[in-house]
Amino acid sequence: MSHRISFREKGQGDVLILLHGYGGSVHHWEEVGNNLSSQYRVVIPNLTHLYMGRDKLFFSVQVETLANFIRETFPKQKVYVVGLSYGGAMAWALAAQYPDLVSRFVMINPMVTEPVKNFLPKELRFFFSIPINLTSVAMLLATPMGKSFLKRCDKLFRADGEDGKSLDELRGRKLKFVSLMIYNFAWVLRSEDWSLWNKKLKTLALSCCLIFDEKDLLFIPEVYQRFAKEIACESIVSISGAGHLASKTQPMVIASHITNFLTTASKAA
Repeated sequence: MSHRISFREKGQGDVLILLHGYGGSVHHWEEVGNNLSSQYRVVIPNLTHLYMGRDKLFFSVQVETLANFIRETFPKQKVYVVGLSYGGAMAWALAAQYPDLVSRFVMINPMVTEPVKNFLPKELRFFFSIPINLTSVAMLLATPMGKSFLKRCDKLFRADGEDGKSLDELRGRKLKFVSLMIYNFAWVLRSEDWSLWNKKLKTLALSCCLIFDEKDLLFIPEVYQRFAKEIACESIVSISGAGHLASKTQPMVIASHITNFLTTASKAA
């Protein structure tokens, strides 16, 4: 039960699953989901237990667990999948490994394969590459270098106006939780065989769309564009001013691009 997946849903029609990022929230999809629920049965899984369960799961095992959730919850159905950031990686991996479950998919500022070496911020490349234990992570975050890293993460992974202190101001239990999240995320990034996923993606044949912000602070546009071409995405959309959490900051724009792609792809099929 430590990796159970609960979900919210709204609307009727074809199933459209919205996947939030690592350390993210179902709230990052709230407005997008409300907009799309007039046309689809929108399902927003809470993936916190999957990403942050008591036992760490390899990325590939997380994808398998998500696939089982889809099979059990929507038997004998193909679903649309939309993923943001790490959820975008879950989307492309699900489509590559379990194409029988996915009709089409959309990625928004997705994590690409071999992510660490492609990260734009040098602080992230450092923190997510060194093999240190949880206690060391917590100690490192208390240093000036660690606070700089947390400030960078705050700009990247939290939308303007989100409640709460900035990450570099956290103390006590909240800082311990952030330390655990970073430790688990780093473990996933280091432990996965990304070269194997590169091979799987070469055989990907599903219709897909990649949406990226041209000034995203996590990956540069060339990384997104190259990845989209490698997996033969027929639709590449560049937006501006949304930042990494585009579904939160520009929900109407994102909902419109999702609808346009799914509608156009349906007509083409």
